[in-house]
Amino acid sequence: MSELAESYLRVLNALADKPSQAIDEIEILGTDQRELVTQSFNATEVDYGAATTLVDLFEAQVDRTPDAVAVRQGDEAWSYAELDQRANRIAHKLHSLGAGPNQTVAVLMPRSMDRVAALYGVIKSGAAYLPLEVDTPADRREQILAEAQPVAVLSAGPLEELSGCPVVTLADCESESDDRLPLARDPSHLAYVIYTSGSTGRPKGVMIEHAGIVNRLRWMQAEYRLTGADRVLQKTPYSFDVSVWEVFWPLSTGASFCVAPEGVHRDPAALAELVEREEITTMHFVPSMLEPFVQSEGIGRCTSLR
Repeated sequence: MSELAESYLRVLNALADKPSQAIDEIEILGTDQRELVTQSFNATEVDYGAATTLVDLFEAQVDRTPDAVAVRQGDEAWSYAELDQRANRIAHKLHSLGAGPNQTVAVLMPRSMDRVAALYGVIKSGAAYLPLEVDTPADRREQILAEAQPVAVLSAGPLEELSGCPVVTLADCESESDDRLPLARDPSHLAYVIYTSGSTGRPKGVMIEHAGIVNRLRWMQAEYRLTGADRVLQKTPYSFDVSVWEVFWPLSTGASFCVAPEGVHRDPAALAELVEREEITTMHFVPSMLEPFVQSEGIGRCTSLR
């Protein structure tokens, strides 16, 4: 007899014995079934090692492979060591402005290698990064800044002061030290704050600790095993959480990633051309974009994808 039939008979017998009892008082599952559902299916705990931070993962990889390519965009590429130094200069500047644990620094930049350095610079300062897309509507941006109250807004170039937040440009950071800040970082500190779309109401800031995202990255590495030969495509807008692993996973494993030009993630043909040219091995899709991509004429040339 099937488990479904056994459960059905168990309900019928219980009602026959005591017709007045409420349905939620009836034990539908047998002993073995309950053990399977409540215990066996939930035995998913895995030891990924001691909790740590995104900064620790990255700096350890920099020390292992300082000259390896970390990030590329078009004809430009930075090594792990160069990215580390750029991020350190940003971190020193932000730290001098008071950035520290469980505070936020907003990052308002177009998709670029500089934005990668900015994200690492923020978390190296001890703060959490708050991503703002350049095309974010002004009222939404003002609401986020007023609520999150970042220490500063980090931008590629000069901006007017936003919601009372000082604006720091990359040029402001150039004269800072490129040595690492000797800070004590804790896995329980915030790594980033990403706001929801607001499609079901007022946008809400989701606060993620280092321990949480590091656990996710360690799971991904155990499952998919990036190596120094892998190239990840960074194409997701930074206001969506998929962008987090596109940046931080490869750079904790010795792999590299390619920063896609703006708009390419919406064009299957251009995306296929980019994958072929940059020899991308790993990328992410939502189902609505995956379907037109696999049906595009260029998919047959994307032989580097694994």
